Amino acid sequence: MDQKPDGTGVGRTKVDNFVALVAMAAVVLTGIIVARHPYPLVPQSKVTYVLIFCVLLFLGETRSNWFRFADGGEVTPGWAFAFGIVLLGAPVVAIGAMAFCTLFVDLRDRKPRTKAIFNAAQITTSLATGALVLNLMGLTQPVTDVGRLSYRWGFGILTAGAIVFTVNGLLTCIVLALHYETRIRSMFGRSFLLSISADGALLALSPIFVVAINYSLLMLPSLGITALLIYQSTQQALKRAHEANHDGLTHLLNRRTFDGHLTGFLDSNLDDDVRGAVLLLDLDGFKEVNDRLGHQTGDRVLQGIAARLTACSPDNALISRLGGDEFAVLIPDIGAEASMMATVTELRSELIRPILVDGFPISVGVSIGLAVIPTHGRTAEDLLSAADVAMYRAKRFRTGIESYKALGSRSERGRLGLLGELSNALTSHQLAVHYQPLTRFRDGAADGVEALLRWDHPTLGQIPPGDFITLAEHTDLIGPLTQFVLNQATKDACDFNRYNIRLSINVSARNLQDRRFAATVFKALSAAELDPSQLVLEITENAIASEPERSLFTIAALREEGVRVAIDDFGTGYSSFSMLRDLTVDRLKIDASFIAGIAASERQQHLVKAIVDLARGLSIETVAEGVETAEAWDILASLGCDVAQGFLICHPLPLPDLMQWLEIRDSAASMRSLAS
Repeated sequence: MDQKPDGTGVGRTKVDNFVALVAMAAVVLTGIIVARHPYPLVPQSKVTYVLIFCVLLFLGETRSNWFRFADGGEVTPGWAFAFGIVLLGAPVVAIGAMAFCTLFVDLRDRKPRTKAIFNAAQITTSLATGALVLNLMGLTQPVTDVGRLSYRWGFGILTAGAIVFTVNGLLTCIVLALHYETRIRSMFGRSFLLSISADGALLALSPIFVVAINYSLLMLPSLGITALLIYQSTQQALKRAHEANHDGLTHLLNRRTFDGHLTGFLDSNLDDDVRGAVLLLDLDGFKEVNDRLGHQTGDRVLQGIAARLTACSPDNALISRLGGDEFAVLIPDIGAEASMMATVTELRSELIRPILVDGFPISVGVSIGLAVIPTHGRTAEDLLSAADVAMYRAKRFRTGIESYKALGSRSERGRLGLLGELSNALTSHQLAVHYQPLTRFRDGAADGVEALLRWDHPTLGQIPPGDFITLAEHTDLIGPLTQFVLNQATKDACDFNRYNIRLSINVSARNLQDRRFAATVFKALSAAELDPSQLVLEITENAIASEPERSLFTIAALREEGVRVAIDDFGTGYSSFSMLRDLTVDRLKIDASFIAGIAASERQQHLVKAIVDLARGLSIETVAEGVETAEAWDILASLGCDVAQGFLICHPLPLPDLMQWLEIRDSAASMRSLAS
């Protein structure tokens, strides 16, 4: 199997020097074979057989439908015929034919000059070394002319074949190691060991081919069938090995293989003054593509991103799909960090260009985190963690690209670190539930409270919900978090239930897709002796969009027992009205983006008025989110909105402060009632 390096990169000098060395070795070894080989170059009695093998060699090497790897490696049956020509006493012809076929294919496929030279030199060196071993053992005549095969011939064939195989694999490993600037041993699983089942089996067929064709040309069809069957079995073995190391959708390296190569690179350059970079890329808005256009379209977008990464990254970069919409890139050698940022900026510019899917342009954003080797770490875990931190900052602050900076703040801890600490926070009493009141426009009385999760980190202090809730929603951690809020809030509701107000709790997509969620809600209500009608579950449009059938089934089960449902952030999605058609709800929470600046925008007032009128026609209450000024309150009241929520009314409060607020509010309402 020829495993061909993909071009040259910053480490080009080392690769070029090695290619030149292999080319010189090929010339020298070929010269020695020519000098030591008895003339004629092809024994007269074997001309026909050699010609047949040359034709089969050419067909085997040049056919374009032999099995090929996406990362550049390929398997062809040429080795069986080339070594067979050597055993027929024509090593110079074998070397020339194999080198010619290799150059022909590389020129036809327009491969880089260095790669074409290396491939020809590698094959020449391997075959010439094997032929020289036979020559030094005095085994220069055709193997079929020796009569009964002796132990010396058997040992010679075995030794020469093993040397051809070993030299070819070793040269491949060395050039790949130089290309990717890693240790030779780290390339064995990707090339040398992977080729045992293919090249080794094909070389082992060579003496059988020679003996059989010498016995009778009528054996040729049988030999072809045998070779085809063995070849197909090696194809399947290689394909399985390839799939174990690559992502099935994009054909990039998978996480495990990338981690191995990154570790090999770091081990190889631990004591050297070598600078490299690890990039972590995450697509912005990819979930919306999946939700709106379907997973097949999402897969096409991922394939398009993978193709652009491969085309636009430095030639010696290692590219991986870590999973989902995350990719990683290892660039083995970089210059100054400023020039590296320029390279990454150019890469991102290419990635964010629209991708055509069936002629339709689809755009996604890309957030990239950069970690520099060895400045930001000397282990694969440290570098990926640093890149993740930087990428999280790029996504959070919408800067597109960020380099790691170890500042120690929560924004520098990265998603993985933050999620790990959040998991511990569940069991170490760092989480609490606060409540933001809702009031009615008509009389200012309390209407309900929304339960909001708060995280009081022991060293970082209060962490905003936006920094961790969104992350948790993409993991199984959202289940325990929602259950914590549900249990705590229903328990606290026993204290403020006397004020006849409702409790609102936010629900994520993962909650609705969990078939046990409805039972969990009923269990919490039962434990707190809270009537289901006092609970309002706030659901966003996106929470239903990913798996609508399962989500709607869960909602129906909850509503059947009296639990109320509100659509949160109404107006921000693309299918808000279809939700009103398919789902019976009790409330619409008008998104704060429609409320902010409403006093200065008649257009926003008309939009809110339209939503209020629509809801009233469907017997649905409306809640205005983000009410922060008295002017906004007056306008929303005049538009007919039912309930208000926002900082004008009250900030989120812990339970004791909420009880005081409710007591004051209730007393004020009682005074107004007496006055009237």
